[in-house]
Amino acid sequence: MFTFLARRFTRRALTKPNLAYYLWRFADNGVRTFRSLATLRRIDQSRDIAAELAAQGIVVGESHTFLTDAGSRALAEASSSILKASTSEEVVGILTGKAPRSGVQKKFRIDLFSPGDGLGADNPLLKVALDRKLLEIASSYLGLWPVLHSVSAWLNVPTEAPPEYSQLWHRDPEDLKLLKVFIYLSDVDEQCGPFTYIPRTHPFGADVEKAQAYDKKKRLPDDSVSQTFPPSGWRVCTGPAQTMVLADTIGYHRGGKPTVGRRILITFTYTSGTPFVDRPLWIEGRPTWPLSAIQRAAVKPLPGVPPPAKVPAKKKSKPGKAKRHQ
Repeated sequence: MFTFLARRFTRRALTKPNLAYYLWRFADNGVRTFRSLATLRRIDQSRDIAAELAAQGIVVGESHTFLTDAGSRALAEASSSILKASTSEEVVGILTGKAPRSGVQKKFRIDLFSPGDGLGADNPLLKVALDRKLLEIASSYLGLWPVLHSVSAWLNVPTEAPPEYSQLWHRDPEDLKLLKVFIYLSDVDEQCGPFTYIPRTHPFGADVEKAQAYDKKKRLPDDSVSQTFPPSGWRVCTGPAQTMVLADTIGYHRGGKPTVGRRILITFTYTSGTPFVDRPLWIEGRPTWPLSAIQRAAVKPLPGVPPPAKVPAKKKSKPGKAKRHQ
């Protein structure tokens, strides 16, 4: 109901709570906020991890740091499936240039799973995304029970083009606060294009005001950002397979540009119940495994059928041009 006020801050990080924030959290997401405040945390570490997120906007560690044992088992199963997809005949054809990639905007990325494809209710990817510990961390950070907004997996490869799109510094648009999770399925060093983040530029972060000079531009190259934030302060997220990165990507970040190696990863996005961007994810069927209340709330808004395709809006003709065609 009041989300339209918060939308004014799309791709901007609030320096402190304001009226739009309070209406977004306590009016439009009041039930989710109350449940987060009223529910005891079953996993002690979730508050400590959320506290680091609140301070830095990012936390990085081994997957078992953020997942229950059940979540780790599901991740092993999901990883096997995604890694197998990365060596499929179709992907190999794209990598060798034998298969066309017409209409693909990001030439440096091959999607191994897209949320628009629909996610089976018993898919291990969903089990990881709905892991109880991960949801509690998201809840503690966001201050409300989260909604699973999207699930993706992709392969990043080197290209000859200069950095473009998500390889440039930017803020994400999905919500007023959000949490994105990246899970590396391959070892990622500097040559593989690691996810890179500028700490404390997230909502309520200590360096938000310093970053406001960039807010009028959607994409920024390294040399522009380094004038205010030297590279020595960037968080370059290298690590072995099974490294997890949790970040509020309203803070300034970029996906690195691979120069030699490749990067294979899974990513989840968590938002409030009233995101600014339509959810692309849909769930096919109902889970046969038991769900807790916070898990049910995370998928409750998701449709069971593909969202209707959007029809591009027709451009309005200018009065002068309309007259010439009469």
